[in-house]
Amino acid sequence: MREVKITMTDEQKSSYQRGEHPNSLANLTHSGRPKAYGAAKKQRYLSITEEGWNGAKDVAKETDCTSVSDLIEKLGRRELKIVSA
Repeated sequence: MREVKITMTDEQKSSYQRGEHPNSLANLTHSGRPKAYGAAKKQRYLSITEEGWNGAKDVAKETDCTSVSDLIEKLGRRELKIVSA
């Protein structure tokens, strides 16, 4: 396979500043996936051991959650219940 390197002159480069190109802005405002609970999510941070994270991923799979984030969401909304053994 032949490699072709394409270079642009300064005249061909965009005159838009970083993050101002209409295509970039359109990507930020598209409808995307529907919101699962009708509300936007906010990014959170947590600290967890590797063993705890792996266990949480296993529990998420066992409870048909799409991710650990989904598992935590359902626990917080009381859609899942923790039962002591």
